[in-house]
Amino acid sequence: MISGVRMRSRLRRKRVLIPVATVVAIVVLFVVLVASDLLVLVLAGTGASNVPTIPACNGRYLAEGFTYHFRDPHRGELVVIHARGQVGGTITPDPHARDLNLTKRVIGTPGDTVVGRAGRVYVNGSKADDIQTAAFPSAHLGAKQYFVLGDNRSESDDSRDFGPVPRNVIFGRVFLIYWPLGRFGTPGYNKNLKPPGPVSC
Repeated sequence: MISGVRMRSRLRRKRVLIPVATVVAIVVLFVVLVASDLLVLVLAGTGASNVPTIPACNGRYLAEGFTYHFRDPHRGELVVIHARGQVGGTITPDPHARDLNLTKRVIGTPGDTVVGRAGRVYVNGSKADDIQTAAFPSAHLGAKQYFVLGDNRSESDDSRDFGPVPRNVIFGRVFLIYWPLGRFGTPGYNKNLKPPGPVSC
């Protein structure tokens, strides 16, 4: 009789401990991933540099840092870069900075020549996309240099302002928009995007 009571007591404890231990393990894993930049929670805030790809006015999305430990960024990917400064002011890409994370689209990769002319962006003489873009001077990318732009080109501080970014400032790849729920999913690259320009929140 007593051993039966003890057995039931042990089973009850196991039923409680297993879910609690699972939740604790998930929380610890989440904290480790965020602390090591392997998972980055990004808030769009009032920025409009990637609207409508990334929702303005407090859109939320996730970036992961696993992929770029094994390969370099590809043209067309939305990446997150470390920088210092502030949006609307001077921005400097900096691998050691943690005060500003910028999300931009990779347009040019090492060895490419990027130029803005006739309202479009050209990479190595071919049109990159049909997104309206003001003219900008030609830039030839050296080894480990990337040219990044926001999708809402008229509202974006990007490589046209701070120049090509070095590989070591690119640390995350955007893979999921999770807020607002109506926009839940993977952000694509709409090459025929019509940028909205200024957006008010």
